[in-house]
Amino acid sequence: MTSSQYTRIARLIAAALLSLASVSAAAQDGDKPVATVNGKPIKQSTMDMAVRQATAQGNPDTPQLREAIKNQLIARELFVQEAAKQNLDKDAEVLAVAEEAKRTAMVTKYLRGQVKPAQITEEQAKTHYDQMKGNLGPRDYKLRVIMLPNDQRAKEVHGQIVKGKDFAEMARQWSLAPSSSRGGELEWVNFKTPAKEGNTQGLPLPLAQAVEKMQKGKVSEPIAVADRWWIVKLDDVRNANVPPFEQAKANIMRGLQQREVERVTTELATRLAKDAKIVAQ
Repeated sequence: MTSSQYTRIARLIAAALLSLASVSAAAQDGDKPVATVNGKPIKQSTMDMAVRQATAQGNPDTPQLREAIKNQLIARELFVQEAAKQNLDKDAEVLAVAEEAKRTAMVTKYLRGQVKPAQITEEQAKTHYDQMKGNLGPRDYKLRVIMLPNDQRAKEVHGQIVKGKDFAEMARQWSLAPSSSRGGELEWVNFKTPAKEGNTQGLPLPLAQAVEKMQKGKVSEPIAVADRWWIVKLDDVRNANVPPFEQAKANIMRGLQQREVERVTTELATRLAKDAKIVAQ
């Protein structure tokens, strides 16, 4: 397994670790039940875990939320009991899912004990913010793009757009880019001008160089990038929208913390792999 593969796995694990960081590892025996369903208790710790998961997703902790969660847990228990009557607790598919959930829980608990990321400080977040801000230009660009396989197809598509064909419609019909389903629409992008390699927010440099010279509403000539051809439309331009540090701090610290968890998790996976016998099939 390559380092990049370890990193991708670490990214998934990091998200799980961060989301579970404030969640109890298991229900405690003797919990006071919040409800019983045909004599089966729903424990307070189960309720608390569900509430923490809900609030971690941005829902406010309110009496209404807790009542809704309690009702959901009651409904789930009713479904579980009915499923058990049909012996679905012994169903092969259910057992396979349960085994996978068990393995995931084991890995998560193991990593919570083994992965010890450094805590990101406000000073680190401010340094990162300053670096990002320093790499921004004065304008944000809203683009649509069409990626095509060769120059002949690019000329054909460009010609139809010039004659009045809708750019978004042509993108949906012909573009090879992931944005084709959105009519070629990209998120707002910002880069310093003149554009330089490695500082275009992932936009291919020839496209960035074309965009910085375009006027709003205009469409570029076909642009060659490696073995593909691109057509770009500049939908909109606005002054750069850079939030103040205090407003951006929480998101920056959260992103840096996840990156740190990924780094430490990747190091652990790499170290374990060195002592393991791994045979790729």
